[in-house]
Order: sequence, then structure tokens, then C-alpha cells
Amino acid sequence: MNSQVVIKPIVGFLKGETPSVWYEAASTNIPCLLIDHANCEKKAATTAISLIHRYPDKNLAKKLSPLAREELLHFEQVLKVLQKEGYKYRNIRPGAYAKTLYEASSNQEPQRLKDTLIICALIEARSCERFHALIPLLSPSLNKFYSKLHEAEARHCDLYLDIYSEIFNEDYSDRLDYLATIESSYINKEEKTFRFHSGC
Repeated sequence: MNSQVVIKPIVGFLKGETPSVWYEAASTNIPCLLIDHANCEKKAATTAISLIHRYPDKNLAKKLSPLAREELLHFEQVLKVLQKEGYKYRNIRPGAYAKTLYEASSNQEPQRLKDTLIICALIEARSCERFHALIPLLSPSLNKFYSKLHEAEARHCDLYLDIYSEIFNEDYSDRLDYLATIESSYINKEEKTFRFHSGC
């Protein structure tokens, strides 16, 4: 698939693109980029499984079980890339990106589930946008790897929005606008510690 066909709707979905300073930091922090990326894939799988467990009446397993398996496959692939590039996987403290988004969500149902689905879509969209923009900045081996992954993130974004529409059958644009504004504000703020979803 043409990469521009994938990325244009994603950029339109988000409230602004990642600042160039983040990409400059990423290109000089490849080990941290890969390690935190692996952690993000692992967390994405955990989130999908958690949603299946938390909402058994919503029939989420049909769509989120395959997604969780794909996220774990990506986790394994990043581990292989780390090994191939000569870097060691280790525990690093996560950034506050996802925490910031979830702190802005409701703790009352059904709004909690609605917000979670939108937040998951935003996280997948930001990952897609960053993967795509990283491609020309990386080594040929990493370039090839991220070229494949950004399409998967776009699919995952669409999947979470499709699930929202199937369950609630309502417009989510106002809530998306609210959460996307918080997301954009976070990625544009100054942040000392580099992470895959860190600010600039």
C-alpha cells in the first residue's frame, strides 16, 4: 500500500504532527527507541486483553484477541531487531504519555470504555505517524522494519474506532477533539527523558 494513502488520514486524525526535535532525538537514541518501542507493543497487547476481560458482555474477543496476538508478535520482532543491532533489552521507566491520557478519561461507565477506545486509537495513530516519519532517518535494516509496522498501527487505530461505533452507534467527534487536544499538548511539551511517545 502507498504510504501516503496510509498516513494522510492519520495526520488528519491527530491534532498536529510530531515536532522535528523529537525525530532528532530519536535518531541519536536508537537503543532507547527500540527498547521503549518493545515495551509499547507489550503494553498494547496487555491493554487489548484487559479490555476483553473487563467487558465480557461487549464481545470484544473476536476483534481484540487477534490484535493482542499481533502486538505480541511485534514485541517479539522488536526484540529480534534489538539483538540484531547489538543492543540488550532491559527495563526502562515508561514515559507519562499514556498515563496523561488516561488521567483525562472518565472513571464512570460507559464513558470509561468510550474514552479508552478513543485513547487506544490516538496512541495507535501517533505510533503510525512517528513510524512513518522515522523511516528515512534510520538505517536500511530499521527502515524496512518500520515501513511494515506503520501500516499495522493505522489498522489498529481504525479497529478501535470501529469497535466504538459498533458498541455505541454514536458520534464521538466531540470527545475525540477533547482527548486529541490533550494528546497534542503532551507531545509538544518539553520533556527531558526521551521515549517513543515522549514530548519534544
